[in-house]
Amino acid sequence: MIKCCIFDLDGTVLDTVGTIAHFVNLVFSKHNIPSITAKEAGYFAGDGARVLIKRSLASRGIEDEEIYNAVYSEYMYAYDNDPIGITKPFDGIEEMLSALKGMGIKLVLLSNKPDFVTQNVVEHFFPGIFDGVFGAKDSVKLKPCADYALSILDKMGIKPCESVFIGDTSVDIKTGINMGACRTVGVLWGFRDRAELAEAGADVIVGAPCEIAEEIKKWVD
Repeated sequence: MIKCCIFDLDGTVLDTVGTIAHFVNLVFSKHNIPSITAKEAGYFAGDGARVLIKRSLASRGIEDEEIYNAVYSEYMYAYDNDPIGITKPFDGIEEMLSALKGMGIKLVLLSNKPDFVTQNVVEHFFPGIFDGVFGAKDSVKLKPCADYALSILDKMGIKPCESVFIGDTSVDIKTGINMGACRTVGVLWGFRDRAELAEAGADVIVGAPCEIAEEIKKWVD
């Protein structure tokens, strides 16, 4: 029986790619580095801000550690001071989350974005919706390591096999597999495409948020 759904944040419940690209390019412009596109930002993101900046710089032929440190620090400062930016929920997300709550499903959000930013953004867009919101901390390993997710479920008294992991990248699908989730669901409205999600081993791939609620209802019943 499914008791809990664990959601990724960026590209899954919130459309953040424009905000990410904006702040990367804001910092890049100060260093006379060519900007990245929103599509590129979608592929560079997903493994935390450090990897985002490394990938973004590498795409412009820059691997200098001093430049990386400066750009990373400036990016974090800029993003942390305005994490909402031009971010918005994807159409249908709020209705889907409400439908799941109506089924008695616990809702958890797990992101590789820093914890305090994750908390602020989720509280802004989804106040009181999630039963637990967790972002990156120095004391825990980032996804796709399953340790954080497993510790969250353990504290909630829920077995991994009673959970579903939902996200838009291979990182999320691998996290679900690594933790032994009952199902992994890949979504197509986020940062990556069907091929990546299928190759990662997603059990189900959906094209609209309402399909998540439909699938979960099948598994609950």
